[in-house]
Amino acid sequence: MNLSATRATTRIARRNIGRHRGRSTLIVLLVLLPVAAMVASISILRTTTPTKEQLDASLMGRADLLAQVETQADVRKYLPDGSVMERIVNGTGRLVLEGTRPGVSLKAMQLDGLAHGILALTDGRSPQGPAEAAISQPVADLAKVGLGGTVTVDGRSPTTVVGFVENPVFLGERVVLVDPTAVDVKADYEEWLIDLPENVDPDDIVAATYRPGTQVQEIGLMSRNLGLFPESIADGSSPIVLVFGGLALLEASLIASAAFAVSIRRRQRELGLLAAVGATPRQLAGTVVAEAALLGSAACVGGVVLGVGIAVAIVPWLDELTGRRNQPLVIDQIGIIGPVLVGLAAALIAAVAPARTVAGVPVLRALSGRRPPERTARRTLMVGLVFIVIAIGLTIAAVSMREDYSSGPLLLMLAGAVSGTLGFGACSPWLLERLEVLAARLPLAGRIAFRDTARARSRSSPIVIAISSSLVALIAVGGYGASIAANELVNWSPSLYPDQIVIYGSDSGTAGRDMLVEDGVVAGIPVPLLYPDETQEGNLYFELSDARHPDGRPVNTCANCGDEIEPPRLGDVAAGTPELLAMAHAEEVGADLAAGHLVVFSTEPITATTALVKHNDFSTGAQVTTVLMTLPVRVVHLSVGSGILPDALVPDVAIAKLGLAPLDDGFGESFIVRYDHPVTDADLARARQVAARYPDITATYSRPTRVNRGPDREVSRVGRMA
Repeated sequence: MNLSATRATTRIARRNIGRHRGRSTLIVLLVLLPVAAMVASISILRTTTPTKEQLDASLMGRADLLAQVETQADVRKYLPDGSVMERIVNGTGRLVLEGTRPGVSLKAMQLDGLAHGILALTDGRSPQGPAEAAISQPVADLAKVGLGGTVTVDGRSPTTVVGFVENPVFLGERVVLVDPTAVDVKADYEEWLIDLPENVDPDDIVAATYRPGTQVQEIGLMSRNLGLFPESIADGSSPIVLVFGGLALLEASLIASAAFAVSIRRRQRELGLLAAVGATPRQLAGTVVAEAALLGSAACVGGVVLGVGIAVAIVPWLDELTGRRNQPLVIDQIGIIGPVLVGLAAALIAAVAPARTVAGVPVLRALSGRRPPERTARRTLMVGLVFIVIAIGLTIAAVSMREDYSSGPLLLMLAGAVSGTLGFGACSPWLLERLEVLAARLPLAGRIAFRDTARARSRSSPIVIAISSSLVALIAVGGYGASIAANELVNWSPSLYPDQIVIYGSDSGTAGRDMLVEDGVVAGIPVPLLYPDETQEGNLYFELSDARHPDGRPVNTCANCGDEIEPPRLGDVAAGTPELLAMAHAEEVGADLAAGHLVVFSTEPITATTALVKHNDFSTGAQVTTVLMTLPVRVVHLSVGSGILPDALVPDVAIAKLGLAPLDDGFGESFIVRYDHPVTDADLARARQVAARYPDITATYSRPTRVNRGPDREVSRVGRMA
C-alpha cells in the first residue's frame, strides 16, 4: 500500500474504534492487563535480584581481598608493602532472657573501616570498649530494649546498647556487634579484610597463592572476581515472565480475534462498499490490521504505565517481603520493550484470521449482507487429532520422568500444552459443525443457539480454542504436580516413629520438658550429638570399612569412581543411653553398646563388622589421614530413616578416648517426645502451642500427607551417611 492508502486505512480503523467503544475497550483490556503484569513482574524481580556489588559488599565490605587464615603471618608473605589488614570475627552465642536462650550471631568488626557494608549502622554509634554493643532490631524485639538498654550474651558480662545495626542481605539476622579491639570473641570462623595499595591488582595476589600447575591454593584468599561471586549475577526470571506473559496474551488474542470477527460481520456491507469503489483485498485486510495495531499500541502504552505504577506502589514493602535491603526500582529496556513487543504481536495475531476473511469475501456477497460460506472443517480434523495425540504423549512423558526438578519435564509439559492447544484449535471447527446436527432435537432457544454457534465458526472457534487451551494447561500442570507428589510419596520414608514428635531449636530442651506434662506423653529426651574437642585440628569421622549389601557387594558411596570403593561415612553420632535406645526401639543392643560396639542405625539391610575412626589433618598444607581407633560394629535396621535420630551411637570407651563431647552452641538441638498413642493433629497443635512460647522452636512429626500435596518436609542435617 502507498502512503495515501495507509492514511485512509488508518482513518477508517480509527473511526471504527470510536464507533464500537465497548468492543475496543475489551480488546484493549485483554492486551493491557498481561502487559502491565509483565512490566510490573520484571521490574520487581530485577529490583529484588541482588547485584554482584551488593553480594560482594556483604562478604568483604570495601576491602580488596578476603582471607580465611588463622594469623596475619599466613597471608602477609603474599601482600605488598602498604597493605592494611582488619580482623573480623563471626561467632555464635545465646541471648540471656527470662526463661529462654535464643541464639544470636556474635560479630566483631570495625564498621567505619574495611568492614563497611557487611553490616550497616542504622542508629546510634559503633561500640567502643568491652561494656558496649550494637544490636540488630530482631535482638531488640526479643530483649525489649532500645538505645541505652542492656543485653547479655551467655558467658559474657552485660553490655550497654549504643547502636543498631542490620545485615543488608538478611534483615532477620540476630546480631550482637562488639568492639573487636576490646572483646575476645570465640570464632566459628575468622577472616581478614585486606586493603591493597593503589595500582596493585587483587586478582594477581590471589593467583600467586595457587601451587604452580594446579588448582590448589596455599591459603584461603579471595578477591571480588576470583573466589567469590561470578562476574555477573544474571536475572534469568525475565525470559520466564515473558514466556508466561506470552501464553496469557495468546489466550487474550484468541478472545480478541472473536471480537474482530464479530466486528467484521457487522461491517460486512461497509467493507463491500469499499471494495466496490476500488479498494483492493489487501487494503480491506489492512483496515483490520490497522485497527489491531492502534488498539494494541494504546493497550501497550496503558500496560506500561499501569505496570510501572504497580511496581512503584509495591517498592516500599519489598524490603520487608524479601527480608533484605533491595536496590532502587529497576526499570530497564527488557522490562519495557519485551512486554510491548509481545503485546503488539498478540494484538496483530488476533487480527490475522479476521483480516484474511475480509480479503476473501466476494464483493456481491458482502454488499448483500449474507454470511460468507464457511469452509469445510473436515480437512483440519485429522491434523488436530495428530497434535492431540502428540500432546498426550508429551504430557505423559513429562509426568513420568524422575528428574523432578530439572528443566526437561517442564519443557515437555510446555510443549504438550502448546501441542494440545493447536490440536484442539484445529478440531474445534469440526466439533462446532456437529452442533448443527444436534440442534434439530432441541427446543427453539437451544436450536437457535446451536445453529448460530455452528454457522459462525469464525467467531466461535477462537473462544473454544481459548477455553480448551486453558484446560490443557491446567491438566498438564496438575498432572505434573500430582506426579511429583506421588514420586515423593513413593520415595518417602518416616524419620520418626508414629508415636513421636520432635522439637527443634536452641531452647528445645526447655520446650521439651514443658511437653512432658501434656496428656499422653510418656517420655522425652534430647539428642546430644557428639563433636571432637576444640584442641583437635582437621576433622574426625567414622567410616564403615567393610559395609556390604545382602548380595555381598561392597557399599560404595562414590557413584563415578569406577572400580574404586569409597566406604560410607557416618554423619551425626551421639552417646548411647537407655532412653535414646528406647526412642529408637533398639533396646536389644544395649549390651553390645556397653561392650564397646558402635551401634549403627541403617534403613538399608547392610552388614558391617568394623568401623574405623579417622582423622584428617590439614595443618601442613596437605591432607594427612590417621586411623585413631578401630571399633566393632553392630548394625540395627530401623523402620525409620535418618534425619532426626543419629547415624550411630558411640560407646563410652570411644567417647573418652577420642575426646568427644556434646556441643552446646545454641543451634540445631532436638528433643524427641514420645506418646502412648500415634500422634494426632491435635497433639501436634498442642506441641506447636508450647513451641510458640520460645524463639527458634519448631515442632513437627513424620507422616505423609495427601498425594497431591506430597509428604511433610522433614528437617534434615548435613552430613548424613552417604
